[in-house]
Amino acid sequence: MASLVKSTEVPLEKLKWVLEPSATEANTFYVHPKAGGMVLVQIAYSTMSWSPSVQVSAAYHGADGSKKRHTASLSGSSFRPAEDGISVTCENMSVQFDASKKSYHVTLNAAPAMVIDFNFEAVDGFCQVNEGKVPFNHTDISVGYVSAQFIPKGRVTGNVIVDGKLHDIEGTGLYVKALQSKPQCAARWSFANFQTEKDALLMYQYELCRGYGYDFDARSEGALVLDNKIVAVTLNNFATLLNKSYDSFSGYEVPSEVSYRWEGEAKDGRPVKIEMKVALTHLLDKIDLLSELPFFVRKFIQTCITAPFVYQWFEDASASVTIGEETHILKGKLFHENAFLAALED
Repeated sequence: MASLVKSTEVPLEKLKWVLEPSATEANTFYVHPKAGGMVLVQIAYSTMSWSPSVQVSAAYHGADGSKKRHTASLSGSSFRPAEDGISVTCENMSVQFDASKKSYHVTLNAAPAMVIDFNFEAVDGFCQVNEGKVPFNHTDISVGYVSAQFIPKGRVTGNVIVDGKLHDIEGTGLYVKALQSKPQCAARWSFANFQTEKDALLMYQYELCRGYGYDFDARSEGALVLDNKIVAVTLNNFATLLNKSYDSFSGYEVPSEVSYRWEGEAKDGRPVKIEMKVALTHLLDKIDLLSELPFFVRKFIQTCITAPFVYQWFEDASASVTIGEETHILKGKLFHENAFLAALED
């Protein structure tokens, strides 16, 4: 698998909704409020069944341990992209892009249970690896591919109302735009979103089902932000799941610890090496995705994928970042997610 990052710039065209057949496409916002806790908001458009569908998801995790989730499955006809091809409205949710500020205004009205309103502004722009699109087979793109663009560090201002109570969610966060063509090709995802006040680490890793002649078994894209600047985008990364045990809820071997390694080159040419090892003790959620999907999408997935489950943790973490001769110890909050889609031999 190629490990050379030739470019990281993201043209506006790459931020537009593609709405491709046999694919799932999503905008996801991960917010780390200064007050603590975690907020996630996602709008996903799927063409994995006979007719397109939309999934709107949001979760509020308070610093006090409180939790509220909202999901809604909608018809594809309710999904209305704006003239810019980036902004979109869908019934009670809106994502509006401001190109001049490189920012998004996100609203979701699921009153009285949950009302969300925030601005998410890029601190140092977007990034992607090379062209952003990675085909599973370079000679036949119809086999499937993943395309991903990121804001690894964003400033967030706004609030969430949960059951009538207002919560200020000013803080930092991560934005991911991802398109998965033939998502049934992936067996497991590992995702890391680490944030401090001015720094950030991202790892976006997927492992493919074996035995189908794909060009690679695993792909991992990473980014490093130091002092509000994107310092490096990397490809020589890996998340290793440790101390796994069987969970009867999902039928998968689930980790209690994870080790991350990033290696690459900074924008100024210096070598970059990052290490972080974290015990997974604070489980935010474990989700049976089938239970939340529209009927026809669910039936398709039951045919093509064994059983999709998502596990999410939120932990205190420390990362060792070495750039050339300099070493930085970053202390912050880590959101770690594993999506198990099919059995995979390690």
